[in-house]
Amino acid sequence: MIPDKAAIERISPTAVVESNLEWMLGADLELVRGHMQDAIASGYPFLDNILAAHLHTHYPRAIIVLGTSRLGHTDVAQRTALAAAIEMLHLATNIHAGIPGGELARTRENRYMLGVSILTGDYCFSQASMLAARTENPAVVMAFANALAQLTEKRVTLQLEKPNQPYADDAVLYAAAAEAASLLVGLPLPIRYALKETAAAFGEVLADSETALAEAIAQLEGMIKDRPVARPFVNWLRTRLSA
Repeated sequence: MIPDKAAIERISPTAVVESNLEWMLGADLELVRGHMQDAIASGYPFLDNILAAHLHTHYPRAIIVLGTSRLGHTDVAQRTALAAAIEMLHLATNIHAGIPGGELARTRENRYMLGVSILTGDYCFSQASMLAARTENPAVVMAFANALAQLTEKRVTLQLEKPNQPYADDAVLYAAAAEAASLLVGLPLPIRYALKETAAAFGEVLADSETALAEAIAQLEGMIKDRPVARPFVNWLRTRLSA
């Protein structure tokens, strides 16, 4: 069948770059999806239905882990477990983000739903921790634990001080994905920091984030110019910049 020209023209450059990268990482991403499906299979239908309803199908945090891991050498089981662990953190925070801010009427229904949301998110946190432990790398587990602590602190702060402000975990988890994967493959410290800064800027939503991302990418490219395998990954990070 001949592709529809109008449909092709509607495809954004960002989607093309991301599609190419996902194709390159396809086998690993399928394993990540498998880890995610296994992690949400609790055996309790009510909980499984809630988790399935919140499960996302797009995995940019996993792409950062897997893209970073291409700069070194690691076991496929370790890098895919780490990628799934970071994505499970996002699933957990996404569930907790659905908890209303401010005061709630003290009804039986509200108490029930609040308890379900908290426990379901906590279940995802526990599954994420078990996946991170599969890397069998203390430094990676520590980076994962630090990310979890940052997410928790940010969530509590917003609930207490700015209950009506939307919660987002992108900057924290993107940076954690880059740092943990860098530690997993043993990248040199300067490259590790450059990747972390770039990933954090990639996930940031501040008005000046494009400038920060452009500077971070320029620094990163200077450090990994001798590693052409990183080019598709860096191009993907660059898609956040305006054309």
